[in-house]
Amino acid sequence: MVTIDYKRARGGVTGVPLYSGQDIALLPLSRPSVDWQALRALAPGRRSPLALLDPVDPEQGDTVFLAEVARMTGVGRAAVANWRCRHDDFPAPIAGTDVDPRFARPAVVAWLLAHDKIAIPAGMPASTLTARSGAAGERRFRLDDPWLKLSDDATDEDRLSGWTTDEEADVLAVLAADGDGLSVRCLTVPGTLPLAVPGRARVIDRFRSGSGGLCITLVWPAGLRGTAFEPHPPAPGTPEA
Repeated sequence: MVTIDYKRARGGVTGVPLYSGQDIALLPLSRPSVDWQALRALAPGRRSPLALLDPVDPEQGDTVFLAEVARMTGVGRAAVANWRCRHDDFPAPIAGTDVDPRFARPAVVAWLLAHDKIAIPAGMPASTLTARSGAAGERRFRLDDPWLKLSDDATDEDRLSGWTTDEEADVLAVLAADGDGLSVRCLTVPGTLPLAVPGRARVIDRFRSGSGGLCITLVWPAGLRGTAFEPHPPAPGTPEA
């Protein structure tokens, strides 16, 4: 926590909490009840999934039951209870009852990290899709948590899914509905080379989660797939220049 003096005109002295990059990276694990995909793709004006969280008790602090610790680690509650019995350094409960003890969330997360029960997520960077249609022109889109499945059969189809906003999904649908479908000028997905598809890409699915996030799926003929390269400007003096 740091203190900032905004002077009288801006409300005086205000305390501002600070968070480390590790704290932010661990949020999807330490808060497993939140639909993080829906949160990242939340459209303006829609209710945030964070509103479903229970307020933190100012006296007890941020606490968790053993069941939520199990959800953090992807194991059963019995396994977490076993860790508590076997390890003397497992955090002591600070609230609750003997049957349902509550533990300080920061202490539990620190213990899980120290004992290799969880790892700091590296995160899946978003994909960047640059698409074009004859009537609507060119547009760039962002897809969070991208999933790209490339077919080994040239007669089959490649598939791309990702979380986006309603507005972006509507624009993609309009581009894909134009003539022979949209062309993928450049698709950048982590773990693959940039791809390009000259045409016939189309939207086949729009799935909305219970918290309001929107997942969209595009496909295109695998035989049309090529490698996209960033264009280089022609050298001075050449005919193209």
